[in-house]
Amino acid sequence: MSFVPEIDSKIEPIVRLVANDRERGLRALQDLAEAGSKSAILYLGLYLSEKPETTDLSLPWLLKANEFDSADAAWNLAMIARERGSGDEMRRWIDRAAELGEADAKKIRDNGYDVDAVLTG
Repeated sequence: MSFVPEIDSKIEPIVRLVANDRERGLRALQDLAEAGSKSAILYLGLYLSEKPETTDLSLPWLLKANEFDSADAAWNLAMIARERGSGDEMRRWIDRAAELGEADAKKIRDNGYDVDAVLTG
């Protein structure tokens, strides 16, 4: 069963804060993530992976989220590997995301790992 993050009373205002004040929101998410909140771990990894300048910072959080079966984390790890030109690693993370139920990952795997054909088609 894939992990689905909860938007609870602690996470919801922080997610809104990230939209309005990214730095402060990310700091608040990091505090919760460091305290062990699975939802915060995943959201922090996802938000950090959105911008090239913070992609490296996202990796430990996405890898941690993968440990508790997050399809979103595996998907983002696949897309980071793709951007970096690491085909084998991309395929490994696509397989993991597909195994956890990520629909695009399943389509890509079933289409011979042709990411462009699936995502732009």
